[in-house]
Amino acid sequence: MDKLVPYLKALVGFITPGVVGLAAAVQDGSPGGSAITGPEWVGIGAACILTGGAVFSTPNKDPQAAHQDESVQPPDGLS
Repeated sequence: MDKLVPYLKALVGFITPGVVGLAAAVQDGSPGGSAITGPEWVGIGAACILTGGAVFSTPNKDPQAAHQDESVQPPDGLS
């Protein structure tokens, strides 16, 4: 499980826009009504991939503690 923890934020970043997009796509006011259209699926997939990729590429902490004043992560050795 410890090997998966660093990737958990990217997984949440991948899943969350999909859930929100699906919830919006099944509303009666959406173009397909309560059915999900092809372009909606493409948009949901693109949002998942782009958001998940952006979150995955962002480092979890500042290893040199260069931005420690703005960080919520303690420097190495203090955790």
